[in-house]
Amino acid sequence: MRIGLLLSVTGLKVQDFLEGARLALSMGLQCGRAGRDLAGEFPCADLGTWDAEAAVVLAQSIRELGLDISALQVHVDYVFADGRERERRLDHTRRMIDLAHAMAVGVVHTVSGPLPPGLDEAKAWDDLAEAYDALCSHACAAGVSPAIEPVFVYLVGTLSTTKRLAEAMGRDDLYINFDPSHFPYHREDPEGFLEAFGPRIVHAHAKDARIIPLQIGSPLPANSFYMGNEEAFTFAPPGAGVLDWPAVVKGLQATGFDGVVSLELGHGIPDEVGAARDTARSLQALI
Repeated sequence: MRIGLLLSVTGLKVQDFLEGARLALSMGLQCGRAGRDLAGEFPCADLGTWDAEAAVVLAQSIRELGLDISALQVHVDYVFADGRERERRLDHTRRMIDLAHAMAVGVVHTVSGPLPPGLDEAKAWDDLAEAYDALCSHACAAGVSPAIEPVFVYLVGTLSTTKRLAEAMGRDDLYINFDPSHFPYHREDPEGFLEAFGPRIVHAHAKDARIIPLQIGSPLPANSFYMGNEEAFTFAPPGAGVLDWPAVVKGLQATGFDGVVSLELGHGIPDEVGAARDTARSLQALI
């Protein structure tokens, strides 16, 4: 198992990917992980718009530093009433899969997105299964492993909804980017997910979650989400939340996982760089 650093709007924000790779190297990490979505908030240029030659040069430059690129991240939604918008997102993801192939990156990981207001849930699930079937076929042809990250409040965000998508697709080549920090929102234990989907996990995130008691009528703290029962959910560095990270690491190892655990320390976590350095040291000790 190796430790990496996520460079993304949801991870560590840097001005360019090579700068981020040097920062990962300074922390003693072994891998970098590039990410991009369509939000336009990340300082780095959208990797999905790069031509293959430029992307290959970037990959070579990062590897010359002694680092690897463990995955590309595509965080866009795939469930829309407007089929044209869904196809635009699918085209973007296919483009990232093609870039991953050119860059010799083995994993492209995605998220389902939420259920849009007013859209029939049964149709949403049909559309999602169809979208992922198309992405898996494209990735298979490119020699890339497509993965989904279950995300709280998204259509696929729990053990049961991950099982629902897997059953709807009827194929076993959609893999998992495992982020245990999402499960506390739904009051789930990540151990059950590891038992059910351990063999499909090809990548993981290192992030924790805090549960904040609320006074009735009080406003939500910044970067938090209401859970009901006068509680709020927010992300935190590993070891600063409710997760048992030694148990998470042991659980991953028990599945046979020998991939990359990538530090994802955006989401309003203070002092991202300091938190990444501290987490890198603590995870290295655990592993």
